[in-house]
Amino acid sequence: MDAVPGRKAQMASGSAPDLTYCQPCAEDGKKILPEAFCPVCKEFLCSTCARVHRNQKITKTHALQDKDNMPSSFREESEDEKFTETCQRHAQEFIKYFCLNHETLLCGDCLAEKAHRSCNIERISQVAKRYKVGAEYNSLKTGLVQTASDIGKLSHDIQVIMKSVDEESLTNINELRKFRTEINQYLDKRENKLLAEIDQKKRTSKTLLDELKSKCRNMKSSIEKLKSELQAQDDNSNQLLIVGKRAIKELAGLQAALEDVSRRNEVPRYKFHRDPETEKLIASEKAIGRLGEDELTSALGQQHRQLQTKHEQRQQETMQQHQKQIKTVSQKGESTAAAGQQRQQQQKEQQPRQLETMQQQQKHMQGVSPKALNQCRADLSQSQFSKLPDIPVKTAADTSKCGLTRVTLLSTGRLLLADCNNNSVQLVETTTNKMVSQVKLPSDPWDLCLLPGDRAAVTLPLMKKIQFVSTQENVTLQDVVKIDGRCRGIDFCDDNLIVSCSHPGKVVLMDMKGKVKKSVGKGSRGKPLFQEPEYLTVTRESQTPPVIYVSDWLTRTITKLSISLEVLHTYHDPILGSPRGLTAVGDNQLLVCGWGSNNILLLDTLTGKITQLLGKEEGIESPQSVAYCPLRKMLFVTCMHYCRPELENFVNVFNLV
Repeated sequence: MDAVPGRKAQMASGSAPDLTYCQPCAEDGKKILPEAFCPVCKEFLCSTCARVHRNQKITKTHALQDKDNMPSSFREESEDEKFTETCQRHAQEFIKYFCLNHETLLCGDCLAEKAHRSCNIERISQVAKRYKVGAEYNSLKTGLVQTASDIGKLSHDIQVIMKSVDEESLTNINELRKFRTEINQYLDKRENKLLAEIDQKKRTSKTLLDELKSKCRNMKSSIEKLKSELQAQDDNSNQLLIVGKRAIKELAGLQAALEDVSRRNEVPRYKFHRDPETEKLIASEKAIGRLGEDELTSALGQQHRQLQTKHEQRQQETMQQHQKQIKTVSQKGESTAAAGQQRQQQQKEQQPRQLETMQQQQKHMQGVSPKALNQCRADLSQSQFSKLPDIPVKTAADTSKCGLTRVTLLSTGRLLLADCNNNSVQLVETTTNKMVSQVKLPSDPWDLCLLPGDRAAVTLPLMKKIQFVSTQENVTLQDVVKIDGRCRGIDFCDDNLIVSCSHPGKVVLMDMKGKVKKSVGKGSRGKPLFQEPEYLTVTRESQTPPVIYVSDWLTRTITKLSISLEVLHTYHDPILGSPRGLTAVGDNQLLVCGWGSNNILLLDTLTGKITQLLGKEEGIESPQSVAYCPLRKMLFVTCMHYCRPELENFVNVFNLV
């Protein structure tokens, strides 16, 4: 019978009965005999852990003792160094370390990755001793209390406004009926029309306020839950750190949601106005009055400005505290090609002159409804564009050149980008041309679409999944939906997702949970409709019901489908080569990226005419996706030219002349 592994070596050395194993591996339930000992960390290490120990910046100065010189006794872990929280990325590993550079919780597998080899790393037990008495934890508790107070005040003000809306509606109805008694029966239909308008205004206001009040209740419950979780871990410093770090992110999301509620809480105020001409001419055909917005300033608007000021102050204080707590390590990014450096220099020179104008445009854009946005859209077929400085998006954390497969515009004026080479989604502020948030995805993203409630859906073709993300302030991951096929293009319409897939090519209509309602991949004669349908978009302006457009780069066509997935038309033109990204810009107008023809085109879906807006002479090479801002009259283009990283690491920006 074979001997028990490790038994013979132990007996020969005359050590204690308890076996001595590699301690980092033992924490993960693995029993591996040690090959070295660190007298600084007081840890036994196997050959793999010893190699990592020597390469890590924080431990590479530690002189390890080899197998012949290391002690034979086994040191039990202290209570503070026992871990139970598993890593989200490596389910079999425990969280034991904290990266000061990235402020990230790490397990042993995370520690061995290239991204953290030059970082300052500490054990959780070391950081936990400082955390409870540190400024960050105190700031978290203060933020929770303050946010709960702000939610309470906002909820009270909403209740007051709801009551005033009822009173306002009743007053307007009484005024209208009083005036109506002074005129003849001929004008009854005018009265009914205004009564209906008043009722609609009231219901619209109350619907909004009910929604905001419900959100306040939900936010308050979330605050209480966070406070309870922190209190429950008060005696467990390790767990308190983990819960606290996660609570910081949740608190930021709640504060962003609070800002959103505050921003939306100003309901229009209306007052009935008598028509003086109707008073003189009772028999006239003119309307008996109108509803106009009241000149009174909403109390909730004042509350919003106060909350916004407080929120900005708290953010600034928190940032200052973090800067004092954490010693940042500067890292040099990869050097870019000469063309990329020249673009950055041009941006620095021109950006100050544009910043003020762009900020004013963004403030105006945030207050414009989707309907008003559509009205701002004009015919672009005769338009000319001038080049603006590019927006750099490659960060020091990115391990590869960017592969920007999708760019879309949020209502706040920010850009949401999908980077397939670095497996990430980025949020970029266009007023400063700076990235404000980035989240890593489990696989390469391809296309994305915006969803109600400040969310987005991102396709992950290799995993055959759709990843939902939140776009409130910072991009964060949410739930995942599986799909039968390598999903590529995606858009949202009437609580449904429309997705294009490759291998085989098809378009699928599904609900938000991934249940397929209908799909189409072949024509009436059984012939495939698509070969590589990589992008699609849904237009909603003048079409009833909505219409779907699908680009197929291999067949060089754009296919028009009904919402029930019936083929309506197919577009193609010699000027269009390998179409990729699609964006609707107005009634019957579609922006198309000609990846193979190096141009941005405008398709008139009524006439089928295709007009080139930008080409290679304007710096367009292998365009992948495009977004258009009608209010600021700006065009954003991403390119994927595999041999030109200086093109791929930037978002091209053009201004409508």
